[in-house]
Amino acid sequence: MTDSSTKLSFKRNAMWAIAGSAATVLSQIVAIVVLARLLTPYEFGVVTAATLVNQFALIFVEFGVGPYVVQRSDLNEKCIGTAYRISCFLGLLISFLIIMIAPLLANFLDAPELTLVLRVYSIMFLIFGWYAIYDALTQRALDYAYLARADAISFSIGYAGVSISCALLGFSYWSLVIGHISQMAIRGTFLRLRHKNLSQYQMSLNDARSIMHFGFGQTLSRIASMIASQADGYVVATRLGITAIGTYGRANQLVTMPAAQLGQIFDKLIFPHISRTQDEHKRSATTYLNAITGICILSFPVCVLFWVCGESIVNFLLGAKWHEVTQPLKVLALAIPFRLIHKVSDPTARAMGKTYSRAWRQWVVAVSLVSLVLILSPYGLVAIAWAVVVTSIVDAGLMVWLCFRVTHFQISQLTQAFKPGLYAGLVALLAINGILEVPFLQELNDVFQLLIACMFFVVIVFFFLRNFLKRLNLA
Repeated sequence: MTDSSTKLSFKRNAMWAIAGSAATVLSQIVAIVVLARLLTPYEFGVVTAATLVNQFALIFVEFGVGPYVVQRSDLNEKCIGTAYRISCFLGLLISFLIIMIAPLLANFLDAPELTLVLRVYSIMFLIFGWYAIYDALTQRALDYAYLARADAISFSIGYAGVSISCALLGFSYWSLVIGHISQMAIRGTFLRLRHKNLSQYQMSLNDARSIMHFGFGQTLSRIASMIASQADGYVVATRLGITAIGTYGRANQLVTMPAAQLGQIFDKLIFPHISRTQDEHKRSATTYLNAITGICILSFPVCVLFWVCGESIVNFLLGAKWHEVTQPLKVLALAIPFRLIHKVSDPTARAMGKTYSRAWRQWVVAVSLVSLVLILSPYGLVAIAWAVVVTSIVDAGLMVWLCFRVTHFQISQLTQAFKPGLYAGLVALLAINGILEVPFLQELNDVFQLLIACMFFVVIVFFFLRNFLKRLNLA
């Protein structure tokens, strides 16, 4: 494939990935605005606590099987059949285990409602185990147009549409549970329709051993990564209560929403592309550094927007009864750039096959976060948010160091990669903070102030991003 066709393919894939994420973000905003006015912090807290368990359990359902299919260079039908059967078995096993230990988990999180909620949620593990390899094959084929449609439709109809409808009917926290399951079922159906039935492929014991070896290292890393990203939620739930995790969960959701969607875009683009060029260090380094630049141009202004307009964002999206979300939100927003640097670095390390190198670094971050949040939990949600910021910086540093070792870029190149994003953030801070200090604008309500700030944000990001894309001949 020529360089020009590679760039064209990358640009097309990026556009589809961005379109899918934009549609998902729009649906998320609609869902947040409506559901925050229909449900209480306690009801959100019940589902947030259950989600902490679900996300941890999904690590074992996946067990690195999907990434193995994407990453393997000589993929064949026996390998696909083996991966599919392992994935289905793990989905069944984890679903059964969650059903059995649900009362213990509910007791640990001090929320009796969780017993039945977790047992119902176990359906998700069956669905995920069934469609995970279909998802991996779609990513491997770089079929981002189809993935974008699957993500957008499954979230807008499956989660937003179903959850809001159920909430209007008075289903309480079950509205969110039903929405999550519907979303996963619709997405799985879309991906299944894209490929032939994988159950017809045979198994191979050699492939099974290879998958399990890769999966063990992947799972070690994912467990550590999950602890590093969710330990704050577990501590809030167990020490401060379900209502507190409902409040903290909304703050975390708002700041991780852009981070998660941007991270998924770069994961979908970087992992398959670098997997195909993993033996060409120069090309891998260039892809990684360009991703760092793009993510910084997007994330530093986002961080500024949340910090300056945190109160307006909470009032607009959640309403007056959620005012306690504001301060944790503003602090957590400072971690956005560092979380996204991890999102860029992690698929790069995975694509280069550095499974175990990732794992020990994630365990360092996990232990650091657990220690900090336990120490700071008596001081409330804001103190816990600061612990997240500090460990996010440590995490980003360790992952950049790993990518430096495997792609062999120069430190001066990394410095240049960060500059456009830092400049964009500085311009956003001066412009947004300055315009909101104008006396007559201060008399406007939160919605108009937020609208003005967002207009400046869009112009600044567009200017810096367009200049960056022009330099890459992608604009």
